[in-house]
Amino acid sequence: MAAGCRIAVALVLIALLAGCGHAAKTTTTVANPPPAPQRSALDPPESIPDRATGPATKEARQVITAWLRALRHGDVERAARYFALPSKFQNATPVLTVHTKRERIAINLSLPCGAKAREMGAAGAYTIVTFELTKRPGSDCGTGVGGTARGAIRVERRHIKEWYRLPDEPGDLDGPSA
Repeated sequence: MAAGCRIAVALVLIALLAGCGHAAKTTTTVANPPPAPQRSALDPPESIPDRATGPATKEARQVITAWLRALRHGDVERAARYFALPSKFQNATPVLTVHTKRERIAINLSLPCGAKAREMGAAGAYTIVTFELTKRPGSDCGTGVGGTARGAIRVERRHIKEWYRLPDEPGDLDGPSA
């Protein structure tokens, strides 16, 4: 038998003996963690925080409250003016870049309910808002009235620069916390 074949046979025998418990080696089995929920293009980007870590700024509170008031009263054009140009918007859609006045009206029209801010807190540059959904003139909120929704909103220079719909419960997408 050639030397190369003898070495190969010896290695196979060593491996077999080790597998039969003749080796003093012990192994530890590590349980696999459950798989993380799959993210899609309809989820907020992973970099968007999903829970507050401190109080919201006065400016963010004022802008968000004024925007919600205009939307809740059916003044979509006024509500739209609270969005910066350009801005980012995501509500179970891919992230959209809003470039025109017409587009910012369209994103506000896409929200079928009015809302009141139930809770606001900061997470880095974002304000995490829990909304209580209300009726809105000119739109049909349907069974959403009285329900809640959550969002991450970045206010810059008294305008909404970014708006992301968050899962109903923090951590539902295993995203980062700020």
